[in-house]
Amino acid sequence: MSEKNTSRSDLKPHSREVRPHQHVPAAQRPTRRGRPRRRRPTREGRLTAIIGLLVVAAIVGGGAWMWLNRTVHVSVNGTGTDVRASATLADIIEAEGLSYKPGNLVSVGGNVLEEGGGRPFSVTVNGAQLDEHGADDFRAEGNEEIVFGDGEDVVEASHEEEREVQPQLEPAASVGAVTFVSQYGKPGKQMFTVGDVSGEAVPGEVTEPWQNVKLESVNPRPEGDRKVIALTFDDGPSDYTQRYLDILSEHGAHATFFCLGSQVAGREDLVRAIRDQGSQVASHTQNHKQLTAVDAPTVQSEVTDAFSAISAAGGGDTSVIRPPYGALDAQAWVNSGGSFSASVIWNLDSLDWKLPGVDTIVSNCTEGAWSGAIILMHDGGGNRDQDLEALPKILDKLSAEGYEFVTLSELMAMDGRIPADVAAGNAHMPEGSAWATSVAQ
Repeated sequence: MSEKNTSRSDLKPHSREVRPHQHVPAAQRPTRRGRPRRRRPTREGRLTAIIGLLVVAAIVGGGAWMWLNRTVHVSVNGTGTDVRASATLADIIEAEGLSYKPGNLVSVGGNVLEEGGGRPFSVTVNGAQLDEHGADDFRAEGNEEIVFGDGEDVVEASHEEEREVQPQLEPAASVGAVTFVSQYGKPGKQMFTVGDVSGEAVPGEVTEPWQNVKLESVNPRPEGDRKVIALTFDDGPSDYTQRYLDILSEHGAHATFFCLGSQVAGREDLVRAIRDQGSQVASHTQNHKQLTAVDAPTVQSEVTDAFSAISAAGGGDTSVIRPPYGALDAQAWVNSGGSFSASVIWNLDSLDWKLPGVDTIVSNCTEGAWSGAIILMHDGGGNRDQDLEALPKILDKLSAEGYEFVTLSELMAMDGRIPADVAAGNAHMPEGSAWATSVAQ
């Protein structure tokens, strides 16, 4: 085997051809990732871009300003005019130089709380009346027909409350000799609209019905064929009482004595004598005060004090009164607090207090008498000698005409319109009932 001569160059790896040096622009030089680099904007380029944006903004802003301040055509109170688009009603009034009288702020009950405190104007748009919210929301779009007018009243803010309602007193349709409670009251509940400013309360829905106190008033009409008369004596007991009782007993007659509580003390035996004779004891109040001229506490004390005095003297339990001077109106009934059940006046007045003479007293008590009539005489309060002489004549004359003399309880029991407990003379307000606090309108 022969060996070949090998040079050093033969031992070097094969290399690329080396070319002369060339300049490569930086933008085209490869990056580390092999992508060309971006060209950076110059200062002049940036300035140009900013100016361009400002020009566009100016154009857009100017256009927007022109759009927002454009005008639209509307009719105001029948006259065409141009107003700013989206103008409010207040803007239009100001622009047109209009002026209107504002409404008032009123209570829920309709009373003026603040003059000029209501809506500043009223308005219709295209024939439709706008309420407060509609007027606030209005913005002119064009072609609206707007008609303004004076402002309207605004009702105060309010809230709803449920309240207890007390019964009221319903007076009798007409006044007879006997007026009595035909129905006692019961409370109920009702919703009320209550003004936040005024505090006024306007009634609304009834949530629990109440029951009013009702009065009825009649002239007794005895049922059947019996002819009866009720004799009554006021202002006792007195020194005349026993003599009246003796005359009544001689004639087989009974009567009703309306006693003053202040006269009972020291005369308790006469109160018992009235009952023992078969006559009736009722009240003429404690001190003969006119019940229509005093306050509620006085009315109640005048009534209850007399009842207590009569009961303590042995006169029995009574809830019947004869009001002094025959004066008793609806408000006095309310003021009584339900302390009595019946009030009795009269049909025939003897006028004995005038001392007119025996014959006149007899005539006043008998002329035109009818079955169910109630005769007024007096047992105290002055000289009653004429009454003592007149009483037997009255009894004789009416007896001859077929009349019987009965107590008021007996007379009332003969009239089916009068409840039995009222006729008995001792009716009281039932447990759970309520008395009237005012007179029904």
